[in-house]
Amino acid sequence: MHLYVLPALFALFVWWFSTGLIMYLDGLPRKTFRLSMLGATVLLFASFWGLQASSHDSTLKGAYCAFSCGLLAWGWQEISFYMGFVTGPRRAPCPEGCSGWKHFGHAIQTSLWHELAIIASGAIVVALTWGGHNQIGTWTFMVLWWMHQSAKLNVFLGVRNLNEEFLPDHLQFLRSFLTKKSMNLLFPISITVSMVIQVKLVQAAFAPHATAFDAAGYCFLSTLMFLAILEHWLLMLPLPAAALWGWSLTSRKPVTTVEIEVVAGFLGAGKTTVLRERIAQQKAGGGGPRTVVLVNDFAAAGIDGSLLSGQGADVVELPNGCICCSLKQDLAKQLRTVVADHAPERVLIEPSGVADLASLIAVLSQPDIKSMVHRLHVMTVLDAGSFLRDFGRMPEHIEAQAKLADELILNKIDLASNAERALIETTLRMQNRQAKILPATYGVVQEASALPRLVGGTDAVVAAAQPAPHAHADHVHGHDHDHGNAHAHEHPHEHHDHDHDHDHDHDHEHDHAHVMDFESWSGVLALPCNPQRLHDLLVRLNAGQFGEVERLKGIAQAGGGWVRFDIAGGRVSMMAFAAPEAETARVIAIGRRLDEARLQPAFDDCAALLSDAA
Repeated sequence: MHLYVLPALFALFVWWFSTGLIMYLDGLPRKTFRLSMLGATVLLFASFWGLQASSHDSTLKGAYCAFSCGLLAWGWQEISFYMGFVTGPRRAPCPEGCSGWKHFGHAIQTSLWHELAIIASGAIVVALTWGGHNQIGTWTFMVLWWMHQSAKLNVFLGVRNLNEEFLPDHLQFLRSFLTKKSMNLLFPISITVSMVIQVKLVQAAFAPHATAFDAAGYCFLSTLMFLAILEHWLLMLPLPAAALWGWSLTSRKPVTTVEIEVVAGFLGAGKTTVLRERIAQQKAGGGGPRTVVLVNDFAAAGIDGSLLSGQGADVVELPNGCICCSLKQDLAKQLRTVVADHAPERVLIEPSGVADLASLIAVLSQPDIKSMVHRLHVMTVLDAGSFLRDFGRMPEHIEAQAKLADELILNKIDLASNAERALIETTLRMQNRQAKILPATYGVVQEASALPRLVGGTDAVVAAAQPAPHAHADHVHGHDHDHGNAHAHEHPHEHHDHDHDHDHDHDHEHDHAHVMDFESWSGVLALPCNPQRLHDLLVRLNAGQFGEVERLKGIAQAGGGWVRFDIAGGRVSMMAFAAPEAETARVIAIGRRLDEARLQPAFDDCAALLSDAA
């Protein structure tokens, strides 16, 4: 029996240990990679020599030598790829929305040189052992190649467990080519083919005429094929695959965690203005945490990224869609990329004005993202001047955003009367008793005490809606969703009428904008504008002459400089703007029944004429 048990245990141990060793070396500082690669290359040539020398050795010793050399020859392929020396011409994530054959082509580009190196090495192995009785080394290399190709295609097509924690930081771009899926059509074929080969190898190992060499050799190969089957099932079943090589990940740096602040709010509430002020205050204070802003516009041509750039924080634009819909699957990848590229301490997320805030919080609370976040803080910005109008048209949307906030920022508070301010606060308190309500003007947050109090009935309602004093004792700064504090779960947020851990894999084809019947239009302003003509057009747009415009924002050249213009809350505004270098003048509109055929010509008619200069 030792002719079967010992080779199986040997194959199992060498496979497990060599895989872990490669991951351990890959987690060391990059300055060590050249030394590791040099050692692997020496072992590669040694394995070639061993394969050729053992090709005519039909003893038990020859079987062990050939199997070990086949594993060493394969190990070079793994080290050269995972250390980034032999990968492919593409070292960037696949673009958002890319799919089909184009997506497959991009995936091939990420490892093209790696695959060619495997083919070249395989040809050398075959040539060195050609004609020899001992082909165990060659078949070891081929079985490992089969394991590699099959697993690679399955994770591309979709598996349940992606095991992304094994990817080193310098290969994070590969995440965009991994697909999370309950099953793919290739998986049962891979399992079936592997099991058929496994059965044939076991039969050969236990054949009556098998020699000690044959028994050991076929045992090596059948064990590898068994591991191939196990590796595939680890991609599908809820098994702790990472526990097998936990020791190999100790060489990696601890996972960097960040503070995330979500600045949500309906279209035109002033989210970007609030963000600009927060960043400006940090800059004026002489520093603060390193900050990256993720900006998500509903329309294809984002504007907010330009308005925030140059303010003291790195800006990453995620245009064209609601962040919780189009970016749900990629949000973890985006955060990891941002952390790797910018090393921020704080990430500010501005979702589009029609985003489903509950969905976004649920995504941020999923395990693969939650491990990167030590604090989640949610702010909802509301337009005090148009609150009654907005609440009357879409109460569910406003209520949902109010319930989920740690802070409620009443922007444009100067546009609301004292009675309206008290009424707004009463309404918000009925939705969220523990959130901090902060008034703001032009995005500058004031103290909560700046909110006026009325005597009589309205004030009594406000007072009745206030929680007991002790309820705020431990929550003076809002109810942050602390992902790093072990005591965070001792104080559940009863005021949040949602479940952060609810299943958020429901179909999002409805798109939140379409629920509100919103559509978007974007255009480029190729020529400088006449400010008066532009203002007159904005007034006409606000009056409904081109459809029901809910929100419009843009930047344009005018008077030798730049202006930014808005329609928000039923109000038109224009102001000077310091445009970043190489900026593009553009405009986006969001609303209902937009007359897209007339919009671009109307903005083109705002172009400044030569007579304007005179």
